[in-house]
Amino acid sequence: MLKSGMRSRGEMKMLHLLVLTLLTLTGVLSDDGWGVNYSEPICAVRGSDVISYTYFYPKSVKQVKNVLWCSMNSNSGRCYDGSYVYNSDSTAASGDFKYVGDKTSNCTLLISNVQFSHSGEYRFRFITDVKDRRWTGVPGVTLKVAVVQVSMIRLSGNGTLKEGDSVNLTCAVNCTLSSPQFVWFQNKERLTESGSVLHLPALTVRNSGNYFCALRNYEKFMSEIISLDVKGPFPVLGIVWIVLGVILFMLLVAILAVVYKRR
Repeated sequence: MLKSGMRSRGEMKMLHLLVLTLLTLTGVLSDDGWGVNYSEPICAVRGSDVISYTYFYPKSVKQVKNVLWCSMNSNSGRCYDGSYVYNSDSTAASGDFKYVGDKTSNCTLLISNVQFSHSGEYRFRFITDVKDRRWTGVPGVTLKVAVVQVSMIRLSGNGTLKEGDSVNLTCAVNCTLSSPQFVWFQNKERLTESGSVLHLPALTVRNSGNYFCALRNYEKFMSEIISLDVKGPFPVLGIVWIVLGVILFMLLVAILAVVYKRR
């Protein structure tokens, strides 16, 4: 979930975090009042905005003793046993993971310095003071780290790109972001055009170069490069010089042949 338009660049530098949470929905309780449901799969950029939801349990429970988050990348079970990315009963450092929730209703987990290795399924588990009363949300919430991709569609012309041809370059991500905004670059110079599609009608040789795109405010995470090599028309003057050169060469050969025969 990306809400970059709602915060200043200074705030974004402090919020290079991703928050995984549980989303409370009606109609998801079990028969005895236990149950959680997760938000939809999360698409995150490396450095994302903050969201916040809650978890719940029956009123008969007076206290939550232990809260845990597990990544199914490193937990081969069902999050019933370790390992955990966060365990409130453990004093060990959790690396990129920080729990900023509580033991009542907030289960916010911050992931700093989000990387592709953080992709995967996460599950939240809590253990109460009631004997054998504990709950794990199964299946969990899925995190996918966005990859910016660029592609080209040729609108006119075929074969080698030449002046007058038209192309569209399209920027996209591999998962669903909320209202993504893109920026474009040519040879590392930022272009004034914005939007997911860069339209290049009636190409000229000046359009030759390396193009890539990125999400606005996340320019260091750019797409791969697409190179355009636009060929210009063969200059008429060049043809004239070639013809003159051939004629002069033939004249020179003829003159040398005549001189040689007279000897």
